[in-house]
Amino acid sequence: MTITSLPFLLFFILSLGVYYIIPKRFQWIALFVFSLAFFHFSAADYTIIYAVAAVLVTTLCTHGITMAKETGNGKKAKLWLVLGLVVNLGILATLKYSNFFINNINLASSLVGSSARIPQLNLLAPLGISFYTMSVVGYLLDVYWDICPAQTNLVKTALFVGYWPQLTSGPITRYNEVKDQLYAGHKFDSKQIAFGMQRMLWGIFKKLVISARLGVIVDTIYADTVTYNGFYIWVAAISFLFQLYTDFSGCMDIILGASECYGIILPENFRSPLFSRSVQEYWQRWHMTLGAWLKDYILYPVMRSRLWKGMTKWIKAHWGKKAAKQIPSILGMLCVWLFMGLWHGGAWKYIIGMGIWFWFLIAMAQVLEPVFKKIIAALKINTNCFSWHLFQSLRVFGLAVIGNMFFRIDGFMATLRTIKAGLFPNNPEIFFDGSLFKLGLDAPNFILMVIALLVLLIVSILQEKGSLREQIAKQNLVFRWAIWYALIFGILIFGMYGPGYDPADFIYRGF
Repeated sequence: MTITSLPFLLFFILSLGVYYIIPKRFQWIALFVFSLAFFHFSAADYTIIYAVAAVLVTTLCTHGITMAKETGNGKKAKLWLVLGLVVNLGILATLKYSNFFINNINLASSLVGSSARIPQLNLLAPLGISFYTMSVVGYLLDVYWDICPAQTNLVKTALFVGYWPQLTSGPITRYNEVKDQLYAGHKFDSKQIAFGMQRMLWGIFKKLVISARLGVIVDTIYADTVTYNGFYIWVAAISFLFQLYTDFSGCMDIILGASECYGIILPENFRSPLFSRSVQEYWQRWHMTLGAWLKDYILYPVMRSRLWKGMTKWIKAHWGKKAAKQIPSILGMLCVWLFMGLWHGGAWKYIIGMGIWFWFLIAMAQVLEPVFKKIIAALKINTNCFSWHLFQSLRVFGLAVIGNMFFRIDGFMATLRTIKAGLFPNNPEIFFDGSLFKLGLDAPNFILMVIALLVLLIVSILQEKGSLREQIAKQNLVFRWAIWYALIFGILIFGMYGPGYDPADFIYRGF
């Protein structure tokens, strides 16, 4: 059951009706039942055993941590923490990364001349395991660090882990952020429900009208990079970045809007990332909950560790204060970005393209910052104007396009070959002779896609100034309804769905 399908719409409307009919004290139980139903209709039933194991182990370990701390037994509390982390991360690693390690062992074996091979495993991971595992790990650490209390109710813990909107593609939630909302009763609020449904509509528009069309172009070009080389490669690469953004942020709009209808506000995951003026800012605006999670649970603990403190002290003694400030920070970021790459998938293309590539860009920006400042000063460049900000955003956009080619193309070497096929393009005529209308979309559909992207740009600019839904709500009745009817009919008329069309699933679904 995808979240742009008719069965999902029926499920959501039915659940919303039940949610507000029953007494408020039972609403959290209803959410738990809805989550079980959503899992049943969206994933293989037997995979729920992994989620159940996560809930049981997490409840046991957080209770153990609390009891150990109350008795002043810090060593025992740490053992409970380690147990919870090992089990939860172990399940994730086994289900999602076993074949990655097996492939690397087989490769190493072949390099030394051995013919021995370990067969790959055919394991099916539960829906949203990467997202809920990160939430669980954060919860375990927060309990251990006394940031939040342990939840003793097993069903309430299960609701936190498996709340259905975040199972599809996140966001990664913190227990303290949602506990008061998940378990509290919520009264019927027509404005909040209207706002939630409006956001869902915008997400569906992004997915069915924009992302689906971009996906046709991307699939056509990447399926035959021998025929489609030169400028075609960059058409596909740029199209994929927009496809990924409208797909992922559209999914977020749908599930955050659905959750808002229940009265539960989940954390934002996107804030117009394509307007970013640095790679670091880009990742502060893209998949925001993952970036915040990595900072709080990977970077800070690494930087506070005895190993890093000892390394910092040694560097300061031998190379000076500046090096002692910069080198440990860059190496700490390397740990974060290696995890970032691995989180995106068990393959070197993710580790390099989504991890090391962006780490390298951020690290070089820090190291070369004094040089850049001198160049800007020497050239007397005005850095406080639109043209400079536009240049910065276009630069970040280009770097993100290259990084996401590793995410999309199947295989690290295949990605390098594709980039090579796009170097020194000699076919600029494709932008003038109608070739772009032969990539799976005819001229009307291509033009419609461009217009929809312009609408997306205008909406994103307006959203930078505050809530667009609030701005629209202040307008006159006719104008308000004209906007929302235009969006509804835009989806009904121009959305890619229905007989003869199988809408592609969300790219991040099932992570």
